[in-house]
Amino acid sequence: MKVVTWNINGIRAFRGGIKKALDSLDADVICIQETKVTRDLLDERIAIVDGYNSYFSYSRGRSGYSGVATYCKDRATPFAAEEGLTGLLVNHKDAVGCYGDHTEFSSEELQLLDNEGRAVITQHKIKCQDKEKTLTVINVYCPRADPEKPERKRFKLQFYNLLQSRAEAVLKDGSHVIVLGDINTSHRPIDHCDPSEIDDFGENPGRKWLNGFLYSDKQEEGSDEEEHDKECEETDPLHGGKFVDTFRFFHPTRINAFTCWSTLTGARQTNYGTRIDYIFADCQLAKEQFVGADIMPEVEGSDHCPVWGQLSCSLISSPKPPPFCTRYLPEFAGKQQKLSRFLVKVDQKSAQSEQKNTLPGSQEEEERRENLNPSGAANISVKKRSLTSDLVAPKGKKTKMVNASSKPKGNLLAFFKTKNLISDGSSQQCSTADTDQHMNTEHSIPQPTVTQSDAKKGTSSVFWKSVLRGPPAPPCCKVHEEPCVLRTVKKEGPNMGKQFFVCARPQGHVSNPEARCNFFAWVDKAK
Repeated sequence: MKVVTWNINGIRAFRGGIKKALDSLDADVICIQETKVTRDLLDERIAIVDGYNSYFSYSRGRSGYSGVATYCKDRATPFAAEEGLTGLLVNHKDAVGCYGDHTEFSSEELQLLDNEGRAVITQHKIKCQDKEKTLTVINVYCPRADPEKPERKRFKLQFYNLLQSRAEAVLKDGSHVIVLGDINTSHRPIDHCDPSEIDDFGENPGRKWLNGFLYSDKQEEGSDEEEHDKECEETDPLHGGKFVDTFRFFHPTRINAFTCWSTLTGARQTNYGTRIDYIFADCQLAKEQFVGADIMPEVEGSDHCPVWGQLSCSLISSPKPPPFCTRYLPEFAGKQQKLSRFLVKVDQKSAQSEQKNTLPGSQEEEERRENLNPSGAANISVKKRSLTSDLVAPKGKKTKMVNASSKPKGNLLAFFKTKNLISDGSSQQCSTADTDQHMNTEHSIPQPTVTQSDAKKGTSSVFWKSVLRGPPAPPCCKVHEEPCVLRTVKKEGPNMGKQFFVCARPQGHVSNPEARCNFFAWVDKAK
């Protein structure tokens, strides 16, 4: 059995199609995060993929934001599945259950925690040494703590605590548990490209939570593997929680193993990133069934890379998917179709025939524009149909329409005449009906001399050059002596909108000579 997790930063960014991307990962259960689609924007080519059954969770308050999905191969069809961590979103049978203790949360907080589409849970049957067991896979996209929004820091910690409560409750019920996805926190200094740049690295609340959630898999010198396995079986407060970071379980000392890089600074070129995508497994499952786990930095297409885990156990497929499966949604089951659904289908066919491989980017702002494409494309198709109907219309009607539309426009010479009147200082305006009469007397108007014209041209050129001057010539950085790039401050504050120059090379560690140097210069607008 193989599981994969990947933050794809927009599911509709796959130019080759979602099936091609899934097949390339070659896994039984594929968990993806940051899909950035809501249910009304989910189309059939993404929801129904040949050879897979899918399970989606969407953001309910914001379009083009968050969202997770789990794709299971048909041979790995789960027995139960549900959306969210609280159980408030469950409205069907065959749910996973075991929701844990929610006494520390208010009802409003629980609703908000499941409102952003951050969790999908599937439950499978596995066969281990001729014994049938239950395996629960929790696919999560944990929130990011915005430094400027204290409420989001609290929201992130609440989500962590809710996740831990749910995972431990399922584990206590007798099921093996895998928690995987974008956790949005680098655990240890070895998981960060430059931990010295962060004040109080170990005091971060997210890292403290990971210390309590994970079993301390740091093997001390002199301890053998048998002693380490025995400690892993009997978890206690001194060693942390009930789960293991499978990557560090197999690669405890590997450095420069990152899963996320900044695309704005080109940091992936210098491997200047963080490891925030994980596959966590309960201690017994990690020790007995996991045979390997690693990252896949060679796979591009997102600002994250996939992470895989391989188990020795085999999957027992359910005869049919649980009710939460996407194929049972009315819009895909063929039971309750809307008129807009048929319009979307027509739009997709016309768009594919006219323009192939034109999926937009998957960043948040780009995703909002992408969400408007289906309606925009529909308007285009409507316009094309109206033009076609004009072409096949009777000649009489067509002539009448052309005459009606041409009345207010006048002719091309009227625009030249207006310019001449203005240059002579006349304030008169002629109507369209008098255009021909005035044009006959146009030659009698005295023309300005060449000297006056040249003077006016010189004055206007100086004016427009001062207004529409292009970007300033980029200086060269001091270290590499290469032309810099122009940037604009987008963060709110006194410098918002100001432009500056920085080294054009990708961001990297200060010790890397191939990385960006520290050159910085504000643009002097007075020049």
